[in-house]
Amino acid sequence: MEDNISDLVVVPDDAGDRLRASLGLRPSETPRIAFIAGPGDVAGTFDYWMEGRFDPRTPVVAYSTMFYTLVEKLEAMALVIAEPEKLPRHRDPRFRFISVPRARPPGRIAYRKAGLAFSWKVLRELRKYEPHIVLLGVDTPWLLIASIPKNTRIILTAHTNFWPMGLKPVSLKARIKHQIASVLMHRVSAGVCTSEETRRQVIEIRRDLIGSLYTEVPQVLSRFLKPPRQLERLRNILFLGRLQEEKGVYDLLSAFEKAACRHPDLTLSFAGKGEADDGLRQRIAASPVRNQIRMLGQLDAQEVHQQLERADVLVCPTRSNLPEGLALVVVEAAVHAVPAVLSSVVPAKELVENACIEFPADNIEALASALMMLADDAGKLHELQERLAVDREKFFDRSLSWGSQLYSAFVT
Repeated sequence: MEDNISDLVVVPDDAGDRLRASLGLRPSETPRIAFIAGPGDVAGTFDYWMEGRFDPRTPVVAYSTMFYTLVEKLEAMALVIAEPEKLPRHRDPRFRFISVPRARPPGRIAYRKAGLAFSWKVLRELRKYEPHIVLLGVDTPWLLIASIPKNTRIILTAHTNFWPMGLKPVSLKARIKHQIASVLMHRVSAGVCTSEETRRQVIEIRRDLIGSLYTEVPQVLSRFLKPPRQLERLRNILFLGRLQEEKGVYDLLSAFEKAACRHPDLTLSFAGKGEADDGLRQRIAASPVRNQIRMLGQLDAQEVHQQLERADVLVCPTRSNLPEGLALVVVEAAVHAVPAVLSSVVPAKELVENACIEFPADNIEALASALMMLADDAGKLHELQERLAVDREKFFDRSLSWGSQLYSAFVT
């Protein structure tokens, strides 16, 4: 089944008229939307979009693909503010791209100074463009949010959490930080959240947004939908994501060593790159089960799906000091009917609630026990696969996509 880019964003036929009416614009006026897009390669995705293609570099449908499609359906125009210096090869008069690099240096003072410089540059561009809507993320500098003109509608796209799931900090410093965020969030009119947990946290910070926040469900192309594989027992364990200590890669390695001693036919593959790359390689080289572990490096979208076709289970061992917004890899695995073993701070568990194994974050023994339980009980593994197979429709329901939910936020 071939997917059409236009189908990924579901809006009414008169969506453009509804948006103009909600903004108080005349029928002849064109809505102007500014998107502060962050560090991703939105220019490269735009080139694919102009060619009528999905971005092949992302295993799920890219947010920016849906943004361009929504702008087109709304008969609007857009200013895309990107952090990378790369600009699109293709041109379209409806879209204007500018590059405003954003440094993120270590150290609180240096970080704030860099945020201040970034904010002033972006504000200068916004004043020239005079958008009716500004779309921004939760990591947008507070000065920038506070300085956007009062008559501009601010829409939040929340892809990260303010604190790890279930572990809201209660220190004085954290309370002050959340109070400042609450004051600035009063500028936000509506938003789209990457998970129900993200939505709950935004509502905790600003409760009167409860009726204006929408939760998206990541969307996957239909060609990647696979039937469950018939497994004799657990063999191939996969980690997909950034290789960093906060993602739990060292915890997974330690847990796997315990499980592999009892089940010598188990294998573990790490796919991704990150600051823990060298340290993890050294730990693996010294591991007694090193011959059962592979480092795959950074994978493109097609390679991700190829690895998932071979995997028996995915592990997301995120630690309790990382406020993860979703963990898209759980969705990518679900469309292949690959069950997941998730730490208790991974919000994606709410999308596969009855088809995953959860263990307490930071608990290596509990993770090892979960892996050994699945290795001992093929019936449990098959049960999880079957549950996934009947609960995957949401990942192909385009009315739940980020782009479709963003339209609802625009007109709220």
